[in-house]
Amino acid sequence: MDKHNTIIVDTREKPHAIAGILDYFERNGIQYEKKKLDYGDYMLKDMQGGPKISIDRKQNIAELAKNCTRESERFRREMDRATDDGAKLVILVEQNRYKDRGEWITVRDISDLLRWSSPHTMVRGEKVFRVLSSWGSKWPIEVVFCNKRQTGQQIIKILCTGRIEPQRGK
Repeated sequence: MDKHNTIIVDTREKPHAIAGILDYFERNGIQYEKKKLDYGDYMLKDMQGGPKISIDRKQNIAELAKNCTRESERFRREMDRATDDGAKLVILVEQNRYKDRGEWITVRDISDLLRWSSPHTMVRGEKVFRVLSSWGSKWPIEVVFCNKRQTGQQIIKILCTGRIEPQRGK
């Protein structure tokens, strides 16, 4: 990452939830500042003519599912704000596998959610998949899944290179 780039971290991110991310930034000399963002949770301070990308972090698939169902109106407004600002919104989910009937399912893209079901609600992966597919045709969004230990690294890769690649395995 260029020394002159600074990552903006939304002030509404809970400190305990992002401690590992900020630790990664500090260990790697990545400059960041906290500021309220109109959409997403992470963004480069100065885009310098490149594509504008914002990352909206989700702690797990269940939070993503909640945004696709109970909180869909709020999340649609956030996608509208990003689109109006000319930005692509990357939804970064800090879970890239789940257990289904004793079998671990690796999540590389939204189609891998089809067998998922919430342990706490009636939400099923098919619904999440349908909503995200529909949203992807209306807004410039992309959903990326990663292992929680790799979130900081994934944020840097997405913001600084614009490359979005699914992570493999555990």
